[in-house]
Order: sequence, then structure tokens, then C-alpha cells
Amino acid sequence: MTAALAGEHEELQRFSALLEDSSRKLLDALRRSPVPADYLGRWQHTASRLSEAIDRSTPPSLDPEQVAEIRGELLRVMQRVADADATRPLDSVEAALLGFEAIRHLVRDELDRQAVGDGDARTLLAGLKDALPHIGLRDLARLLDVSERSIQRTLASPTAVEPKRRLVLVARLVSLLSRGWTPEGVIAWFDRERPELGGVSVLAAIDDASYEQEIFELARHGRAQHGS
Repeated sequence: MTAALAGEHEELQRFSALLEDSSRKLLDALRRSPVPADYLGRWQHTASRLSEAIDRSTPPSLDPEQVAEIRGELLRVMQRVADADATRPLDSVEAALLGFEAIRHLVRDELDRQAVGDGDARTLLAGLKDALPHIGLRDLARLLDVSERSIQRTLASPTAVEPKRRLVLVARLVSLLSRGWTPEGVIAWFDRERPELGGVSVLAAIDDASYEQEIFELARHGRAQHGS
């Protein structure tokens, strides 16, 4: 995994750890018996702080739909906390636990997707073909700086194939961009000259590791501008 992608992976792992810690605190609250008289007020304050911490820590590498889902879950948690019944204070704790667990599973799914996809060139190539359905093999080979025959050979391999750095980068960049751009727009994004890259295109700079972080920032910016 490249440096920028490893950074995203670590960011998601830290976020997952925050969610697990929050869930653990909720479980501890559920085990308290009898419930103290001032429990509801203290719980509402704690839940508010946990939700705010999770909202602030949401990784920018997640897709806009994933971020929207996380924030929707947090809003539902806080609504249940605000509407908590003083006679049944632990009901809102259970609701918050379910909400935090839903967010944690979303993040774990993303971590699992990264781990599986980055390890096999066949999976990455198949994903690229799915994300760019109207793009021919010639353009795909140009993005990857390989021959069309090489792509066909890799896809036909009966065993896993170790992906090259450029394939991993292109696959992750396309994954970031394809939700907001047409396939043709994604290809054009790679070819556009960028002042941030010294006046050259992403495609021209992609093999220079010193530009890797900047390229991913450009992709995230492009996704934010054009994402749904």
C-alpha cells in the first residue's frame, strides 16, 4: 500500500477505534444498576460530547454518501437522547449504541474493501472496468502504462496477482472520482494539467512518489465539488 493510501487506512482505523471506545462506554452505562437519580442529565451530556467527537473525526477519505450516512446516524442518536424518557433512561443509551454500531460497521466495511482490493491486481482491474464502463481497453492501458495484452493476461490469471503501485493508485483515484464524474470525465481529470503539480497532468506526475499526497488531495477536492 502506498504512503497516501496507508495514511487513509490508518485514519479509518483511528476512527474505528474511536467508535469502538464510544460503544464500550455505552455498554458500561447499560450495565449500571440501579440507575443514579442524575443519570439522564449526565448521559445526555456524555452522548452529546461523543457524537460531536465522532462528527469532527469523520475521515475526509470517505465518500460523500458514507459521510451523509454517518451524520444521519448521529442526528438520530442525538434526537433519541434529546427525547429520552426520564422513567426509562437506558432506552436512549440502547438507541445510541445501535447508531454508533451502524457507523462502526460502515467503517469496517470500508477497511475490509481496501484490504481485499489492494491485494489482487485482478480485483482492482475488474473494479476499474466496472467504474469506467464506457472506457475502452486502450484508454485503461494508457492510464496504467501497460499494454492491453497485459491487462487481459492479468484478468485471466487463475491465481492472485500482486498489483503494481500505479494500478493501486489509479484504482483508488477512480474510486474517489467515479461517484461524481462520468467515466469520460474521470479520464479527462487524469489528463488535465495542474499548477499544483508543476503544470503537468496527474497522468504525467503519477509515477513521482513526491506528488502522491497532492494527487489524492486533488481527487478528494474534485469529488467534493462534483460528488452527489
